[in-house]
Amino acid sequence: MQGWVTLALLLSLGVNRSLGQNGLGELPVPRGLTLNPDLPAQTLSLTWQSDSSLFDLEIFHTEFMNVVLNETVAVKADPVTGLHSWTWHSPLPLECTSHSVHIRARNQQSLSQWSPLQTIPGSDIPEKSESYMFPQDKMVPVGSNMSFCCIVKEKRDFREIQYRGQQKSATRLSRRTYAITVTNQPASGNTGTNVVCCSETLTLTGAVVFVGYLPGDEGLVCETRDLASAECSWKKGRDTHLRMKRGRTKYTLNGRDCLEGKTWCYSKVWEENWTLVARNPLGMVQLTDSAQLADRVHLLAPANVTAVEVKAWSATLQWSWSVAAYKKLEMVCQLQIFPHELSSTRNYSGPGLSSVVLEGLWPDVDYTVTLRCGSKQSFWKWGDESAPYRIHTKMDRPDALDVWIWMDSSKTGRVFWKPLSVRKSHGALDRYEVSQSSADEDWGTPDFLPPGNFSYPIILNNSSDITVAVAARNPAGLSQLSTVTTPAYRADSRLSVSELLSTNGSFDLSWQPNANASGGYVVEWVPTGCSGLCPVDWRKVPESDSSFTVKSDSLVAGVRYTVSVYTLSPGAPMLLQRWQGYSQEMIPSQSVSELSANQTGSDVLLSWKATEMKHQRGFIHGYTVYLADAARLDLIANISDPEVQSYRVKGLSLSSHKFVVKAYTSAGEDAGSTVAIKMEMDTADMLFVGILVPLGIMFCCLILLSICCYKKREWVKKAFYPEIPGPKVPGDWSSPQGPLDVKPSPHSLVHIVESPEWDFTKEGLFPVPEEEEESENDNIEVDTDSDEPALLRYYNQVVGDGSHSNHVLDSSGSSTASVGSTQTEITYAGIQSPTSLQGGYRPQMQSVTGPAELQNEFEADFQDDGLNTGYKPQCSWQLDSPEAENFSGSLGSPTSVTSSQFLIPESSEEKPQPSNTWFHNFLSGKS
Repeated sequence: MQGWVTLALLLSLGVNRSLGQNGLGELPVPRGLTLNPDLPAQTLSLTWQSDSSLFDLEIFHTEFMNVVLNETVAVKADPVTGLHSWTWHSPLPLECTSHSVHIRARNQQSLSQWSPLQTIPGSDIPEKSESYMFPQDKMVPVGSNMSFCCIVKEKRDFREIQYRGQQKSATRLSRRTYAITVTNQPASGNTGTNVVCCSETLTLTGAVVFVGYLPGDEGLVCETRDLASAECSWKKGRDTHLRMKRGRTKYTLNGRDCLEGKTWCYSKVWEENWTLVARNPLGMVQLTDSAQLADRVHLLAPANVTAVEVKAWSATLQWSWSVAAYKKLEMVCQLQIFPHELSSTRNYSGPGLSSVVLEGLWPDVDYTVTLRCGSKQSFWKWGDESAPYRIHTKMDRPDALDVWIWMDSSKTGRVFWKPLSVRKSHGALDRYEVSQSSADEDWGTPDFLPPGNFSYPIILNNSSDITVAVAARNPAGLSQLSTVTTPAYRADSRLSVSELLSTNGSFDLSWQPNANASGGYVVEWVPTGCSGLCPVDWRKVPESDSSFTVKSDSLVAGVRYTVSVYTLSPGAPMLLQRWQGYSQEMIPSQSVSELSANQTGSDVLLSWKATEMKHQRGFIHGYTVYLADAARLDLIANISDPEVQSYRVKGLSLSSHKFVVKAYTSAGEDAGSTVAIKMEMDTADMLFVGILVPLGIMFCCLILLSICCYKKREWVKKAFYPEIPGPKVPGDWSSPQGPLDVKPSPHSLVHIVESPEWDFTKEGLFPVPEEEEESENDNIEVDTDSDEPALLRYYNQVVGDGSHSNHVLDSSGSSTASVGSTQTEITYAGIQSPTSLQGGYRPQMQSVTGPAELQNEFEADFQDDGLNTGYKPQCSWQLDSPEAENFSGSLGSPTSVTSSQFLIPESSEEKPQPSNTWFHNFLSGKS
């Protein structure tokens, strides 16, 4: 079923197409199509004949047959010619390539056939084989879009098109034609905008386009200069950027051409309404203006300006007019005078004004005068200004000088006067004349000073005041005398000078009015402490004023000024009030001087001198003292009294110290002065310490020794003061005599030798050989460290009449068995006669004057013994014995309990030294 429907539709379409081809309902083809190109305007005009009014148009780029326009237009036929006309504006220049056009008629039901193609050739046809670029030298407004095409020469390659030096993307229109489109073009430069077409190796061709603006002129104004004609002017607007001749703006005023390149236009007849048209290739602008003649009068400049009469204080000027109509015009004229600081402007009025008198000029001054005039009625503007004219006034005698006298001591001073300005000197000064008088003398011969001097020294020879007169002279004469009387000298002092504070760098002064100030007041300021030729300045104040401000421009920052107020009266000026102050305080330019540091015990006294006044640069409010530590300053004192110039630093250690002292003003501290000192011990302190330190050390040692001895007191007692043991008896003391055994000391054994031949008249002790005992005691170990004292074996017996007590020693020969025992018997016998001792113990004694053989026997026995550690016999002490001096060492030695004689001390050279001494025991801690 669907197949049949499709076949029916195809058959229907075929029938309809065949009917169309057979001409059923078809419109006639338009006839006589012609093309008329306008190359500069890039337009193509089409004309044809047809009965229809609706047409389809197609335009092609011929070579590639690219459609550039396919549009349906309604075009009515011209009623006269019967032709249809239509114009197409091409975005590309028509020269770029060939264009072909055909047309057909249409209505609502049918179409005609296309007319035959009509072609207009472009510049890319084979007959034109050169390279071209279009458009050439075209002018377009800023911001417009524009297309450029490049036609490449035969057998040349194309690479790019550059616009303002930048490559643009190109489109190929034909075999040889390439095109670009630029949008929103900016204004061109002085030579226009360049468009260049390039091949791979060279530049083929190019074009220039001028992008600019429409005329922008404005402000048309018309005025009259001669009260008859009109001269119109306007303001030129923005630059059109169209530099070539055909792009310049042309002007017309009320239809009349104006001079090219001017911004004014002249009309011989005044017309109340004007129209100015400004036109260039991009467009035009129209300006209008209207006015009455009397309202637009602009006078010409005065001519032939001349000074008819010139005096010291005035001059007469005269001029002429080049327009006769000005003589009846009510006008106002303005003179401008330029004598440097004397500049002024003066106005004069009158009908046809042609001369004026200049009053109030100054003598000997060069003036430059310019003149201009305008209509007084309905004033429009000032006319043109005349050429400058120079006037030099004549001289006159100078004005009186402003004189003041400054006393720097009670006998000396200096007169000062201020230089005269140009308007007061009235001519170049020749000299100054100074004369003096006093109560005793009239005016003397004046002294002449050159014009560069402004002071004169004076000396008071007596107590009376002097009056000084000063006058200035120029070629015109001498000025009036200016007199001043020397004021009473008053030196600066703290009592008479008050501190003055500045306000914004100025001094605001006020004082109580004085009834004696008939001539007013003088305010004087001078640098404090100045000597010699000082810069003294002053101002005179009327008597009605009691205040004054010393301006900052006459003061120097950091300089102390003494400001004084004097009353002026017929006599000498009297000082009314005085101050000292700074216009601006600064930190001192120099530090304190002569800074020194002196040690007193553990203290340091710092002293210094204040900075000189010229270096203070402000009121010194005090001093700060710092202790310098490495790179840091530690404040240790702030002295707020500037009169105090010393400070004591207390309690310093014995080392080096550095101090910095700074003076300060309200502006801050100075750089500071530095002093260093090394603290040393004082002589008295050193002596005191030299005594106390050794005593303290010794005292400490004694304390330590006492503590040690206290802890070792038992050992000290046994070492230095041993207890001597008493004799011990095994039985009762009342029993008969018996032997008392004592533990023998191996080094204290005594051999008792019985000698029946004993002579009591001979005193002495004989050593007993101990060979036998030593041989028996060789194997006995002696405890040298024992705490028990060594026991001696001996017998004691009182011999004689009791004046001598002999120490009876035990002998190994008398009792051999007692040697090996632990006890030793000591027999105490009663007092017996010498004869009763024959069978008992007899002490070994010999007379000092004993026989030689006994002495030899003693020495032989002693030498054979050879033991230095054995017992040494005790001799009865006799004060008259020649040997008594040999026993001096026995004084104070320990004795036995029952003996009345001293024991014989052991000789140091014969006593053996124990292996461990008491000092070793002390150190080892043994007691």
